[in-house]
Amino acid sequence: MSFKPFLAYSASAGSGKTFALSVRYISLLFMGESPSSILAATFTNKAASEMRQRVVDSLRNLERDEAFLNAICEQTELSREELLDKQPEVLAKFLASISHIVTLDSFFSSILRAAALEIGLEPDFVTKEQGDDALERHFLNEVQAQGLLSSLVKLAMDIEDKRFSKIFDLMQGFYTVDPLLPEVQKIQHSVQSVEEHCESLRLEMMKALKDAGSADRCIKQFETQSIKELFGKKLFENEMLGEHSWFKKSINNEIEEVYARLKEALKLWGKSKEQVVLYNLFKIYDYYKNATIANAKFSGILSFDDLTYFTYRLLHESISSEFLYFKIDAKFKHILLDEFQDTSTLQFLLLKPLIDEIFAGQGQSEFKSFFYVGDTKQSLYRFRGGVEELFDKVAEHYGITIEPMDTNYRSCRHVVEQVNRWFEPTMTGYIPQKSRSGAKEGFVEVVESDEVIDEAVKQAQNLIQLGVDVDDIAFLVSTNKDGQQLQEACEYAGIDTLLKTSSSLKTLPKIATLVAMMEYLYLGDRIDAEALMIRINKSLDDIDLNWYSPLMQPLKILDRLVREFGYFEEDKNILKLLEFAGSFGDIPTFIKEFKSSSIGVAEHSVHGANIMTIHGSKGLEFGYVIVLDKLTRPNSDKSPLIFHYDENLSVEEILYRISGRDHFDEHYARLIASRKLSEIKDRKNVLYVALTRAVEGMIIIRKEKDSIFDEVGVSPMKIGEIKVSQPVFDIQKKEKKSHLVRLSHYGTQEILKEQEDEEKDLQAILFGSALHYTLEMMVRFDLSSLSKALISMQNRYGQQLDMHHAVQIEARIKMLIVHEGFQKLLQGAQVSKERAFAYDGELKQVDLLLEYEDSCLVIDYKSSKKYDLKHHVQVQGYKKALAKLMRKPTKGLILYLLEDAIELIEV
Repeated sequence: MSFKPFLAYSASAGSGKTFALSVRYISLLFMGESPSSILAATFTNKAASEMRQRVVDSLRNLERDEAFLNAICEQTELSREELLDKQPEVLAKFLASISHIVTLDSFFSSILRAAALEIGLEPDFVTKEQGDDALERHFLNEVQAQGLLSSLVKLAMDIEDKRFSKIFDLMQGFYTVDPLLPEVQKIQHSVQSVEEHCESLRLEMMKALKDAGSADRCIKQFETQSIKELFGKKLFENEMLGEHSWFKKSINNEIEEVYARLKEALKLWGKSKEQVVLYNLFKIYDYYKNATIANAKFSGILSFDDLTYFTYRLLHESISSEFLYFKIDAKFKHILLDEFQDTSTLQFLLLKPLIDEIFAGQGQSEFKSFFYVGDTKQSLYRFRGGVEELFDKVAEHYGITIEPMDTNYRSCRHVVEQVNRWFEPTMTGYIPQKSRSGAKEGFVEVVESDEVIDEAVKQAQNLIQLGVDVDDIAFLVSTNKDGQQLQEACEYAGIDTLLKTSSSLKTLPKIATLVAMMEYLYLGDRIDAEALMIRINKSLDDIDLNWYSPLMQPLKILDRLVREFGYFEEDKNILKLLEFAGSFGDIPTFIKEFKSSSIGVAEHSVHGANIMTIHGSKGLEFGYVIVLDKLTRPNSDKSPLIFHYDENLSVEEILYRISGRDHFDEHYARLIASRKLSEIKDRKNVLYVALTRAVEGMIIIRKEKDSIFDEVGVSPMKIGEIKVSQPVFDIQKKEKKSHLVRLSHYGTQEILKEQEDEEKDLQAILFGSALHYTLEMMVRFDLSSLSKALISMQNRYGQQLDMHHAVQIEARIKMLIVHEGFQKLLQGAQVSKERAFAYDGELKQVDLLLEYEDSCLVIDYKSSKKYDLKHHVQVQGYKKALAKLMRKPTKGLILYLLEDAIELIEV
């Protein structure tokens, strides 16, 4: 059998790695392996979906794809006839079985969800990125509770480094690699004592220079106001002071000896400064981590960093591999990993128990395999934890053969050859690609211009005039901002574009305008309505909005706005928005979630050339590609901390970056040099991705100075010709594509949304009901009434409620009874409990209504702050309704009866 159980492919751009991955997977199916025993993990949802579809399509149409069929024959050593004979059975088994073709994130999520209770996490969590407000609040509360706010301020002052102004981001960086972090070192030297020693040597140096008759300018080099200023002197880049031209005439052994001791002292100062900074950062970080964990557990929302952190804790601290397999209801005998060069160290460590399980049975009768594919030249995610070095280290650790895939099946011959010319002399270990047999010659041109945007538009116009379909053109840019500028220029020039620098629906002007109008309706800020008014050429005074109610569902409001103003025809994205809105019952929750959402733009909703970042183009191909130089100067690395990884790719040490420190510390200098090499490689990787997307032709627009293309020696040139089979036509005469759909009428399904209690924990629901019932049964808010009400509560809920919760109810109500603020509210009020009323065709009920002579106060009891936003919306609805019914000014209050406090929150 030619099937190699343990194999890796180094797959260059366009070499068919998806083909190889699919062949491997389907070969396993034909070799009798169950789909449930195969884990195939990809990097994106799109890639996972495409692979699933590829497997199904290939199994259904196996006899039509000769290349695919031949590859499976080679892998399985089954004949063509045998494969076609087994095809119906294999397809039926795949469709009837559970398959694991997933992203790594979704796989880790399934593991965590299956065993979440093991680490105190509810299994109904959701995974998405959310705003930092709640987390920052938890963090600051945690720090304040520990009395460390002053320490946080002192840390910022001590380090005198504005790079730490975003300390919250720094803490998040720690959390992202938390399991890999080293132990924090204790402070071994006082910075103050080291500075005193440096100051003593500075004065000694000045005296020695004066005694030797050195020139004033030499002596003034050491006349500094602080050790930090002295540390930054460029003269210390010399190993001997006599190497500096100013000092040659007066140098002697005494001066060189003092110079050497001063350099050693300054080295110690840099190390001491580092220890103080890191010690204090780790001290703060402990509370940040606590806050992050608490926020995730409290909200039930996990970020992708949370997902990795909790899964690591689960797999490495809480459960055995046997229990894991039991929980996820699958035992994987085969693992296939895609885009392995972008796998982070943490992700690999999460997979390692499963991979080890496969290799543990090596040499036994059971058939197991491990396969991965990727290209270290396309590793773009070091900033997100991706480590391209992992590709070779894993192969070395497990003894896996890495085979090259070096034939480009995507690009024309000139593109392939030109990429080889640029990268072979500039990228270490680069293996030149081969063109496929019969590849077209194609076209490559490098144009030099400092007017990058204008030149890009001009080149696109030339392509279109030559007959290239605008939909076959892609612009690749470095940043989202560059893409937005380019889109504006293309729009002015009459070139249709599809901006894909951000895939979120919220970035589309029409959609943002519509949601802003809803914000106006709810909050009343007229500026939110301006965008829509400008689009429909009306003013707010001209339109009737009496139909609106703040209690309306977001879907109904959006539906009404679309029908009223109807300028959304021909835009399928409106359907995406309505679909999203349909899952929300109140306006503020919808608005909050929409602002943090990443809803994909509807496919083919816009006709035109693609504009996307180079990172976003990875894995894609386009007929003609125009690659733009970066409009601004390349960013320099200003991170205050440097993470140095050991051979096992854990963080061996963290270094504090100080300008000039490489003059004193050889170890630090080596790590800085190594980091710079990694940064250069990362930049070349980005260029490699950009320059390998084109199928027919590629145009590069580079600036004369400070060009990103200088890294690989790209200079003005031209080779080949643009040959288009379709007739030339004028851009102004080109008709719009027929795939645009006119949305002239649509219906929305009436959603009968019953009030669902989102708290899945039955004991929590029961506790809340019992607490409300006890408060309802109290004639007055005093201890005598509480005793009688507790008896009623026990009669009704005693068989279901555990003793702990019963004690909690009594304790919380006792706190309420002695709460001065609450008792003050009762004074002079007519008290109504569980007051029911009808409003706008709906029956509602409030927990407590206090009616005064000239006003009312509606109070809603809550035993938890888990859904505080929903609580606010609910009470706001009560306020509005009762104000109209009672014909009095009405205020609202949420009364939180918490385990350790009573909180009155005005709404």
